Amino acid sequence: MSITKQPDFQKEVERLTFTKNYIETIIIATETTKENYRDKISEAFQDMDWLDSSLSYSNILTNAQFMERSAEEVRNLKKIRPKPYFARINFKANDRPIEEQLYIGKASVFDRESQQPIIVDWRSPIANVYYDGRLGEVEYIAEGETYEGYLSLKRQYEIEDGSLLDYRDVDLTTNDELLQESLARSSDNRLTEIVSTIQAEQNQIIRADLNRPIIVQGAAGSGKTTIALHRISYFIYTLGHEFDPENMMVIAPNRLFIDYISEVLPELGVDRIRQTTYIDYVQDCIRKKIKVIPQEKKLMTLIHSEETEVNKVKWISRFKGSLEYQRMIEQYMKDIQSTFYPKEDFSVERFRLMTAKKIKRLFATEYHYLPYYRRLDRIKKVLQGDVKRKKKQMLHKVQAIYEYKLDKALAEREPLKRRVAVSNCMDEKEERVKVVEKEIRSAVTQFMKQFPKLALLDYYHDMFTYDVFKKLANGILTDEQINEFLSYQAELTRTKQYEVEDLASLLYLQHYLYGIDPELKAKNIVIDEAQDYSYFQFFALKSLLGTDMFTIVGDLAQGIHAYRGMNDWNVLVNKIFPRANYVTMQKSYRTTVEIMNTANEILGLMVEDIPKVEPVVRHGNKPLFIEITSQKKLVQEIENQVESQRQDRMKTFAVITKTETEAKMLDSYFRKHSSLETKLLIGMEEMTKEKVVITPSYIAKGLEFDSVFVVSLEDPYSNNDIDIKLLYVAMTRPLHRLTLLAGNEESLLLDYVDSILYDTQ
Repeated sequence: MSITKQPDFQKEVERLTFTKNYIETIIIATETTKENYRDKISEAFQDMDWLDSSLSYSNILTNAQFMERSAEEVRNLKKIRPKPYFARINFKANDRPIEEQLYIGKASVFDRESQQPIIVDWRSPIANVYYDGRLGEVEYIAEGETYEGYLSLKRQYEIEDGSLLDYRDVDLTTNDELLQESLARSSDNRLTEIVSTIQAEQNQIIRADLNRPIIVQGAAGSGKTTIALHRISYFIYTLGHEFDPENMMVIAPNRLFIDYISEVLPELGVDRIRQTTYIDYVQDCIRKKIKVIPQEKKLMTLIHSEETEVNKVKWISRFKGSLEYQRMIEQYMKDIQSTFYPKEDFSVERFRLMTAKKIKRLFATEYHYLPYYRRLDRIKKVLQGDVKRKKKQMLHKVQAIYEYKLDKALAEREPLKRRVAVSNCMDEKEERVKVVEKEIRSAVTQFMKQFPKLALLDYYHDMFTYDVFKKLANGILTDEQINEFLSYQAELTRTKQYEVEDLASLLYLQHYLYGIDPELKAKNIVIDEAQDYSYFQFFALKSLLGTDMFTIVGDLAQGIHAYRGMNDWNVLVNKIFPRANYVTMQKSYRTTVEIMNTANEILGLMVEDIPKVEPVVRHGNKPLFIEITSQKKLVQEIENQVESQRQDRMKTFAVITKTETEAKMLDSYFRKHSSLETKLLIGMEEMTKEKVVITPSYIAKGLEFDSVFVVSLEDPYSNNDIDIKLLYVAMTRPLHRLTLLAGNEESLLLDYVDSILYDTQ
């Protein structure tokens, strides 16, 4: 429908103008002096026809003091000012006489005097009607109460830079044009605008029970990341009065991903949330920087090694990530506990102050909730307190002993003997008091020396001595497996390196032995790309943090690190997070039907039965295969495609390789022989939207681009689980265009695929 024919268009323009001016008024009221306030308000509202007399110029001027907001509120208002809202509903509650027109945006704005909503926050309970409700009878829940009513209008707006471009009235039973338009846009702003097109299934996950953990199996492009971030926003909006955002933590797959989402959280009104990677967080917790072998290096080892070596590395990695390994380490800690039991009573000189049995009970029972070394600290304080309290009593007993001896000495009849006896008694008393006072000062320190003082890494390495490990692994591993495991671990120890799979063990030992600094604690944790974690990683995090309030999102189809053992969600749900809600999302909102069909065919090569993704009905070009025989031809083809696609409004591009080696090689060649500006992403670099990104597929996981070129010149994909998943990840990154370039079809497994076009030039 043309905007000129829409009957309410002018009214909607006026409403938008009013809303922007009202927001401007709040900002003025907060940031300007009272002397300048009247002139600025007059300027902001000149020539306005008022939609509501209660919001007239005179009332706003009179109630200026009620409009002032906190600095944080003003920051949020400045963010939404160019687009104050994105939707409207007309809702008639059954218990109210009139129908309300409610405008929905990223932040609430109320008239402070009348408390009437000017903008309703998308996270508010009534906004759920917009996301979940269809026209007609609807209901929503607020503070445990169910409210019913009638929804007569759902209107979506297209607003850019403060101007209303268009609007349309929709119902979930009809084709959602706004969603289609959003999906058709470039990737450079989709992540920040997803709140306006949240779908019913996504909304249910965002608003699921906030007092229970949630695990989401979400297909590529289903919106897992945006759902997780919006759930954070919803959580803070709903429970912010009782929850500090600093108690929430996002654990991202890499630092590039943190950079990728950094613009989203502030857009959602969320600040002060810790964002870290698993490796960085573990190193912070153990208070030591260790050399961690990049997981991509191990992935390449698995891709390029002989089958025997691959099988060995896989089973060791899987075992390190298993709950069996966790139970072995737990037994190891029980064995270590006995080394903290005292061998003798605690005495000062000849005075016994506490029995070894009681000290053992303090360590094993009374302080069982504390890490071992904090238990020792507590016992040390108890002993120090005991000594301090009994110091006078001990000295008094010494005095009493020598007063008795002195009385006996004084009773001696012979004067010479009496003088000698009295003198000796006084000297003995003085010497004994000195000894007692000295022991009082040093007794606790001397007593505590019997307990071990080992560092975390010492304990970890000691576990891999043959006798200790064999005892722990008895009945779990065969002698051959024990030898193979210890040989593998010895090489890591020799080179002072650790694998990602070792970090769960280190974190778990840290939890048992030392604990972590309070500032590293979190009460609510969000983990993205969860399929690349092991079961032990989750168990260790849950134990360390003492909470099960996790939001976990991932996709087993993209589990390129599945050798760690995560191949289904059942163990996670049943054994680690039994209170969790588990939901699946197989609908993809990212890419076109044609691209998804091709990716699904690749996924079908997996031995595992992984459900196929259901793309939202958005059509586009079929994936295009171009046969290339040299780097020169490859660069020419990509240059031509980029130039052509930019004419079709494509903005973001990525060249995705299988390996880092090939990505570096291509980047070097592009820099020497191409006018295209490229950006190599292989780890911690910042992503530059204006440049063509060159990256290996395992780095691209979680990212999206308008157009993707999947390339294989030096490193062909084989028909095995890791390669299939790497290729699937690469194929599911584009929103609109997928171009496949290789020396032959087999290099990209396209001999198994029907749904592609072939370049006929």
